[in-house]
Amino acid sequence: MPKYNYFCESCDHNWIQWNSMDDHAVECPHCLGKKVKKLPSSFFVVHTNEAAKEKTAKQNVIEHIEDNREIVKQMKRSAKNREYKKDV
Repeated sequence: MPKYNYFCESCDHNWIQWNSMDDHAVECPHCLGKKVKKLPSSFFVVHTNEAAKEKTAKQNVIEHIEDNREIVKQMKRSAKNREYKKDV
């Protein structure tokens, strides 16, 4: 599933969310508002500094795995908050 950047016009909240390409119904996780815009995002990053060029493929893979672990943790926290709000 692709990752999309969103912006809520109601509360000015920015977030990243994984959605299928067919999923268009999105609500703000912060205020549950429906005035949401999909923001343009890049699909790759070009490193221009020397430090990035010196990294091995293994180091790059490990770095991306750690980044994705943090994204999953954020998604879990967001899901727990949504479930809690719905139950209250």
